[in-house]
Amino acid sequence: MNNKKPIILAISGGISATSYNRKILNTLKTNYKQDCDMIIYDKIVNFPFFDSGITEEGSPDIIKDFLGEVKRADGILICSPEYVFSIPGVLKNALEWAVSSVVFTDKPVAVITAASVGQKAHESLLLVLKTIGAKLTDDTNVLISGVKGKVSPEGQIQDEGTETTLQKLMITFLKSLQ
Repeated sequence: MNNKKPIILAISGGISATSYNRKILNTLKTNYKQDCDMIIYDKIVNFPFFDSGITEEGSPDIIKDFLGEVKRADGILICSPEYVFSIPGVLKNALEWAVSSVVFTDKPVAVITAASVGQKAHESLLLVLKTIGAKLTDDTNVLISGVKGKVSPEGQIQDEGTETTLQKLMITFLKSLQ
């Protein structure tokens, strides 16, 4: 039996210091520190714009670092807001850099979309992840609409239904990584 804790690379589509998505990831990291090693990857804000003419080998060092982190992780957890009915450009840009690689192919990915509404961003994010080959399941993606009423400004989950949903997502995701 493997007793090694799985490594989860967590990526927030919300890059501001006040982002509810970053706060949710921080809360999950704290709540599940006994079950996994969660690394919150916050460098996507520094990525250059995706250039389809650049090969993986010719990519900037920061992109090679990102692709290496994705490859090393047992699973990826993405928590994203919705901006203008879609995923944030910085997150889309990061995922586009993975197009010319296979790092997301069959990689278990859990998705949390936490926004005022979020439906369009959630659909868009799932489509992008399917396109790059991520391994997705219905049990490892969650839409949290009305996030400001369900998560405190400090990142604590205040809504019992949301807490239960996130627990189920994490338990299912962690099991899939064993």
